[in-house]
Amino acid sequence: MATRAPTKEQLKLANKYLDEIERAVRDGYLLDERQRENKREPTAYRMAADRLKIPTGSRHSFLGQALRWTGRSIEGIEKAQRSGDRNNTPSEKRPPAGTLDERVLAALRKERKGIHIPSLAGMLAITDRDVVATAKALQAKGYNIILDKRRGHVALAMDLKPAFSMEDGHIILRSDANNRFLFGAVGDNHLGSRYERLDALNDLYDRMHDAGVQHVMNTGNWIDGEARFNRHELHVHGMDAQLAYLVRNYPKREGITTYAVTGDDHEGWYAQREGIDIGVRAEQDMRAADRWDWVNLGYQEAHVILENANTGKRAVLAVVHPGGGSAYALSYSIQKVIESLDGGEKPGVALYGHYHKLHGPMNIRNVFAMQTGCTQDQSLFMRKRRLEAHVGGIPTIKLEQDPATGAIVGCEAQVVRYFVKGYYNERFAAPGRGVTQARRGVA
Repeated sequence: MATRAPTKEQLKLANKYLDEIERAVRDGYLLDERQRENKREPTAYRMAADRLKIPTGSRHSFLGQALRWTGRSIEGIEKAQRSGDRNNTPSEKRPPAGTLDERVLAALRKERKGIHIPSLAGMLAITDRDVVATAKALQAKGYNIILDKRRGHVALAMDLKPAFSMEDGHIILRSDANNRFLFGAVGDNHLGSRYERLDALNDLYDRMHDAGVQHVMNTGNWIDGEARFNRHELHVHGMDAQLAYLVRNYPKREGITTYAVTGDDHEGWYAQREGIDIGVRAEQDMRAADRWDWVNLGYQEAHVILENANTGKRAVLAVVHPGGGSAYALSYSIQKVIESLDGGEKPGVALYGHYHKLHGPMNIRNVFAMQTGCTQDQSLFMRKRRLEAHVGGIPTIKLEQDPATGAIVGCEAQVVRYFVKGYYNERFAAPGRGVTQARRGVA
């Protein structure tokens, strides 16, 4: 019996439906119900069907028809394809879809422990040389590909090494002739969030520029990233889109260079899900836009060398995005971090982000420690957990170094705090209305 060809309207709806499924997957929704952490969270199929108002009873059959009519394929949808169209070729006999980069990445994500190069080449119907070339190309794009040509093995690592564990590549700041250092510090900017405070961030950079600051340390979470609980608090969705927004909107001032550490949350979520070094990728996007004022410090904790210009003696400045939640006292978490460090491993100065708290300096075990605040208003996530947001930063940090030993013997910091009137105006959505950004500005 001949199968009736779809009408133009049916074909248009089928393509639109598959586009919505792919969009929902990019937004973080899953295809398989069993993989969901929150059982109430809808699948990508349901999100797409709801958006297009496809009747509940016909959704399953329409999925199979849409795939058959359009000839399209969506990664991870093979089971649905077979149930919707029993005459389909078995999935293992169909050639993988997508570019070579996408196919290699998809295979490596399934093989978490890695795979031998000949096996991967056979799986994708390519040569061993193609596998190696593609792996190197992905490394250049920031993906955390581990290529061991001696063993003939390739893997995609989902965890990154902390920056301080690297043997070389540390940034060196040199004192002036009077054994003094001057720099600024910000953190937790969360660009892409509806609660971002670009007005405060730009004002901080204006202050730093006026004070003659040339180096700014960013303690991480420069973009908001995407997770199940913050998706509806974003106005920019997707890794590439958020990085492009960062490139366009992060302050640029003549003579100022920003050194940014990568947090293991927010931008770090992309690293954990995609196996990509998001800090490397952000720096690449900055360079592509001819922005040379942004330097990637690495993952989670970076050590910047404070070198005396007169004697060459050194101290360490730690730029850290720690983990865990805020404690009952503002400084308690930082105190416990520094108290846990072994003797001989302590930095001279330490800057901490993550907690959205602003204060400093305080001296703990001879470490001058500061928290760098945030440029994001209290989000719904923070409000539910009764977490206060200290909107602000430290535009000037002045250090004095002992030239004979390199020890930091003096620290002075200017802490700037911002406030907002009409804090929750137009912030939370009423039924049927979208969430909008509140109007706010620095006085």
